[in-house]
Amino acid sequence: MRPFVTFISDFGQRDTYVASVRMAILSRVQDAILIDVTHDIPPFMPLLALPPLIDILEVSPPDTIHLVVVDPGVGSPRRALIGSAPGHFFVFPDNGLPHHLNRWVEGLRFYHLSNPSAFGGAETATFQGRDLFAPAVAALCRGIRPEEMGEEISAADLVHDTGFSGAGADRLLVWNVDRFGNVLLGYRANVPPTSVRIAFDGIDLPYVSRYQDVPRGRPGILVNSSGWIEIFCREGSAFELTGFRPGMLLEASIEGGVGRPLFAPSVPDTRG
Repeated sequence: MRPFVTFISDFGQRDTYVASVRMAILSRVQDAILIDVTHDIPPFMPLLALPPLIDILEVSPPDTIHLVVVDPGVGSPRRALIGSAPGHFFVFPDNGLPHHLNRWVEGLRFYHLSNPSAFGGAETATFQGRDLFAPAVAALCRGIRPEEMGEEISAADLVHDTGFSGAGADRLLVWNVDRFGNVLLGYRANVPPTSVRIAFDGIDLPYVSRYQDVPRGRPGILVNSSGWIEIFCREGSAFELTGFRPGMLLEASIEGGVGRPLFAPSVPDTRG
């Protein structure tokens, strides 16, 4: 089967960065299928790549390779990693994202890309997405095993810093504003809560089941089809209405259901 590669970054689309990484992979593995998930992660905020990565994992074919480059530490001694789990491979920097992904993906093992010459990579100063991570992705596409590219490291040795101190079930992280202006929050429900309370302008927003449960132009809260708690404005922009933006923490009260905050331990939370 042709190898599938997903690609998440903070590169945006106006420069040559995304195309350069894609071509660095395709020049080595011409039959690879590259899927651009998003390149609009806010710059230098690697943990905001976790929710789209979680979402894409659930619809990816077996043995997909997931490349995530949000790398404020490029050129520093930070490690470059491969993650390996049943049905998935990951290529990314050790920047807090691998640590938190480990709480969402079972059986994940990590390898330090300590021998770039073994797979044609180079630890350059400013563009390791193209020069180090892309060759590692290509090597995985060709069937080279992670342990052939570097030594295994313990998950306990990964960088743990979240960059969002205090984020949890009672203070929800805004991780994205989508093109419709919906504000996506860092709590994923397996079973929808019975109550979600978040205030805007001193008034609790209504918690509903679907967009049509509020009048046009009015805001509300729901659990979207991917399980994330979402603030919306029916046929309008919740972002423009509220000003809530990625990186903000919102005070919240969640009751009932089964779910977990983005940076919580791996056991789902049953909230009574």
